[in-house]
Amino acid sequence: MLNSMKHARLSRWFRLIVLLPIALFLIYDLVIDAFVLHQFASAHFAIESVTFLFVLIIFVIDLRELRELRSRLDHEETRNKVLAGEIAEGIDAQMDGWKLTRTEREVAWLIVKGYRFSEIADLRHVKESTTRLQASTIYSKAGVRGRAEFVAEIVQQLLTPILDEDYRLHGRNNV
Repeated sequence: MLNSMKHARLSRWFRLIVLLPIALFLIYDLVIDAFVLHQFASAHFAIESVTFLFVLIIFVIDLRELRELRSRLDHEETRNKVLAGEIAEGIDAQMDGWKLTRTEREVAWLIVKGYRFSEIADLRHVKESTTRLQASTIYSKAGVRGRAEFVAEIVQQLLTPILDEDYRLHGRNNV
């Protein structure tokens, strides 16, 4: 949704950037026609005036939509930050339940984020074998056998309240 809003916003900006020089040219041409050539009553002046009016209307509509898109985009970004914070709190609560040490938490978070053991070792300035040993301890405390089960356990625990509610309300299991 955010990407489509960002695309719509860029599209509106592009249209505004294209319309601006057209509007400026039409204003210039109308001023010349009116004050230099005195063509107020000509068909040429009337057509350019109507064209300018349409360009101005489109410009104002796009400005308004751009402002609304910016507001919606800000709202969605704020909402995403709140949701990310809630997810992080949920994961932290799981780690509390597993009684992970500070170091194990760091490694666990990097595993959840998808880092490979070699990358985790490089980031933490330890040997890869140390990282693998820490991961094994984390998996043991979480009651799982490996990385995939560990991440699945975290996701499952985060989704269980939602899935349980969906099942209760709609009588179906979407797992």
